[in-house]
Amino acid sequence: MNTIKALRIPLLAVMCLWLSACKEDLTEINQNPNSPENVSSNYILTYSLVNSGKLVFNLGRDGSKIAAAMQYMQAGTNEGAAEKNQYAWVQDGWGGYYDILRNVQIIYDNGVRDDNKLFQGIGLTMKSMLFGLLTDLYGDIPYSEALQASTGSFFPKYDKQADVYKGILTDLKQADQLLQNLTARDVVSATSDVMYKGDAAKWRKFANSLRLRYALRLADKKAEMAALGINLETEFKEAAASAFTSKADDATIAFLGTNSDNAQPGGPLATATPNRLTKPAKPLVDKLLQLNDPRLQRWANPVLRKWDANVKTETTKSVTNLFGETYSVVYVPSVATTADTNLYVGLPVGLPITQGIVYNKGNDVAVYPNERNPYISLTHDRYRNNNDPYVAMNFMNYPEVEFILAEAALLGGFGATDAEDHYKKAVQASMDKEGALAATGFKFDTYYAQPGVNYASAANKQERILEQKWISSWFSIQSWFDWRRTGYPALKTGPVAQFGAALPIRYMYPTPNLDPKYIANYNEAVERLGNTNFIPSGQSKDHHYAKMWLVQGTSKPW
Repeated sequence: MNTIKALRIPLLAVMCLWLSACKEDLTEINQNPNSPENVSSNYILTYSLVNSGKLVFNLGRDGSKIAAAMQYMQAGTNEGAAEKNQYAWVQDGWGGYYDILRNVQIIYDNGVRDDNKLFQGIGLTMKSMLFGLLTDLYGDIPYSEALQASTGSFFPKYDKQADVYKGILTDLKQADQLLQNLTARDVVSATSDVMYKGDAAKWRKFANSLRLRYALRLADKKAEMAALGINLETEFKEAAASAFTSKADDATIAFLGTNSDNAQPGGPLATATPNRLTKPAKPLVDKLLQLNDPRLQRWANPVLRKWDANVKTETTKSVTNLFGETYSVVYVPSVATTADTNLYVGLPVGLPITQGIVYNKGNDVAVYPNERNPYISLTHDRYRNNNDPYVAMNFMNYPEVEFILAEAALLGGFGATDAEDHYKKAVQASMDKEGALAATGFKFDTYYAQPGVNYASAANKQERILEQKWISSWFSIQSWFDWRRTGYPALKTGPVAQFGAALPIRYMYPTPNLDPKYIANYNEAVERLGNTNFIPSGQSKDHHYAKMWLVQGTSKPW
């Protein structure tokens, strides 16, 4: 009894306090402190940046479909080889993109609520980059009615691609205006902004660099965009004045490599088995060998066994590359005239598995695991580390901006001038990005003077720009979009390509929801896709060889 009486007093006190609090403000009961709209935008920004970075990195990484299509790598003989080497692409989900976009929208909305122009500008920039990526991949996408589930809009229409690009360029222009007119109250936590540490000037450069990217991407659609009120030449001129000017401006996030969440995907923290399934592709390796390009040694390992006509018996040698990295290589007497005797050997594109297993093996009768053919190079060891200074999550970099300015100057009508100067700066900046300017014995002027590099000696100057941009874009998805727009570089399919002599040009939509409204919106978008000769008879136009609006009527890329 005494114990029960003792408990009554504190219980009554708590009840009185609770009732007193309710009397002051009953609305507080309905507020959820864990609700996203009440979370600081600083926390949401970190999540949005890191997850966007992982998403973009995985799209182009060693072993991805786009990396194989752009012939940076081939998938060897592993389980996914058919999808990559034969372009047997399947439907791809986009839920991850829209999950991030919902968070980016909160960042922007909170910025409006709090009158924080920096958060507004960041929100619009990230939103534009992500929606730009979606429409680049798929074509028409849910855009104007997306991110509105809270208002009851569960089945957004698929906006026409032209309208999506218009919205992107409009938002980026608004971001530029917001980011150049800030006050002391417009701040973002430096620790939350894992890319730019709250530096508004760099965010503004990123927004304008994206404007350049999309203005050039729409080069063949100037008239259609003008009809929508977008003058691409004006957009380009305005953006060029405030875009990236050095590698210090790069929109890049490093992998920390301290746990599985922040380590690069190929490292031991993220995967139990180091990736030896993919090989550098022969077209890129041969091009880099032809140009004596030091970037090859950043991206690929030497072969473990090298055919060589100058040895009489197998001889193990220590080989040191231009960056001071040392490898043990067995030199094997060469007997076949077809043997690739280079120290770096790429795997040809699209070989049947039975041929890929034994490629360049010659008369070596030893049995090696399918993915351990020692006569083919592996991608560099850095792609099997938890982190590396030359492997990062990259949204956009300075070399891309200079390549854009070079091509725009060549094409004309964008206000850019001196294509060769921008091209040379782009190639040099790419070398600098990879640390190649410091390679032992490397001289950039000697490299640039080669007929295969020099701008003035090129018969087709656009092809020359795009070839070097392709090299510079190693494991970047932007090279796929550039190739689709221009047809350069002139990449060829291999013998096992599923749909003939053509590379894929789009991602297929995710499997549609069975709700009739969703199906209707999806069908409208599919009907706007263009048929091509590479789509088998009877198959849906929602195909990875269907032409989206961006390349319809252009005869590009094929």
